Amino acid sequence: MLDQLWWAVETIGHVVSDPLLAGGMVAGAGALAWGGWLAARRFWWRPVPAVLAGISLGVVLGVTFSRTLPDWALAPGREFCHLNGFSLHGSAELLNALLFVPFVLCAVLATRRPLAVAASAVALSALIEIVQPLTGRGLCETQDFFNNSAGAVVAAVLAAGLLAVRERVAR
Repeated sequence: MLDQLWWAVETIGHVVSDPLLAGGMVAGAGALAWGGWLAARRFWWRPVPAVLAGISLGVVLGVTFSRTLPDWALAPGREFCHLNGFSLHGSAELLNALLFVPFVLCAVLATRRPLAVAASAVALSALIEIVQPLTGRGLCETQDFFNNSAGAVVAAVLAAGLLAVRERVAR
């Protein structure tokens, strides 16, 4: 577990050490936070979770598109998307399962629509996996999609439970 935590710290350190990547992530998170606030005003969502969802979405996009392809992934004849299954063995797999959790939790608390948010997060994960190899900013792996989607669904269920408890307490 300590190895996985250290790997996560090193990965974050890599992103933050590059001023262009760090600046892009901060700017993107800020822009999406502003978008969350505007959406909250427009659709009568709860503003604080909407802003936090925007920030979290900026982090998701920053992390997923901050990587460059390793040399072995550029080999001719390499498949477009690596087909592998769900797994939580390893730090990268665990981080992929947790990647969408803050965004989904905040978005569900803001919108009170767990099904719509979970479906949107799953669709976004699929889109990210398709766009990564096209832009040269990562690898398409079905395992990443499965792990991201599982984390998003679990987060949506947890947030729906929190909303139900909050509603029951309010009565």
